Amino acid sequence: MKKQKSVSDLGCAAYILMHSFKVIGRKGREIYFELNDKNTAEKFEQLTLDYLSSEFHRFDACIMSLKKVGEYQFEARNQRFVTDLGCAAYVLMHKYKLIGRKGKSIYFETSPTENDRFDAIAFEYISSDFHRFDSCLMSLKKIGEYVYDHS
Repeated sequence: MKKQKSVSDLGCAAYILMHSFKVIGRKGREIYFELNDKNTAEKFEQLTLDYLSSEFHRFDACIMSLKKVGEYQFEARNQRFVTDLGCAAYVLMHKYKLIGRKGKSIYFETSPTENDRFDAIAFEYISSDFHRFDSCLMSLKKIGEYVYDHS
């Protein structure tokens, strides 16, 4: 029988997945990971604690907050927008002021002197570990309920 541990927090599961633990199943909200000589129970427990004080936890909180932003009219002024929720969370973490949402576009306030920096941050997201974390989140959301046969 293979050793395993599980977590119910999707963000924490994505963080653990980023640290090379193998997903072996899902039941309800619980996501199960395989333990072995390299990926031990102690390492698993430490990662669950590390996640809570990590920037990835903050990034996940930004994503959750951005999902709740309603669409409303806002004044057109110096602004830039992104259409990817993960990218928007990354931009938000860089202290840009959120000014609204229209459809899938999320708008941030910028000044003409900040536009190039804003664009650079948006492109930087694509090759960042935050993009990888977001990909892990999305993959974990999509897996169906499955429990690994331990025999």
